[in-house]
Amino acid sequence: MRNDLVFTIQRPFIDVVSTILALHGMHETGRTPGGEMVQIDFSAAVAEKKVTFVAVDYIPDLLNTITEVVDFQIELKEATLMSDRRIPRSRNVFLLRIAESGMACECAVVKTSTMTGLDALDLRTLIEGAV
Repeated sequence: MRNDLVFTIQRPFIDVVSTILALHGMHETGRTPGGEMVQIDFSAAVAEKKVTFVAVDYIPDLLNTITEVVDFQIELKEATLMSDRRIPRSRNVFLLRIAESGMACECAVVKTSTMTGLDALDLRTLIEGAV
């Protein structure tokens, strides 16, 4: 399998997974170097029975059912914020595998969308900033 980025987070597995669940439905706002105000919306789905992805809020007991490895589909939507409206910029979809490795987690990211915009490093920054 091709990976765009593989990295380690020095936190326990349950902490990293809890962070992904907490980020679901959240957004971050910032300015581009050109001065535009941009909002990034974060949504997460988890692999169910290795067949489909289901939004994490549809599985109420997720933290008690996963062990050692979990696959997420992360969607990051970018929009430019104007005083009177939001203008969509990009929709970036990533597959994220988190595997327990002692008291750390090995993370592998693959970008599945072809839009320009955010990349695997941006996803890593968002996750590590929240852990």
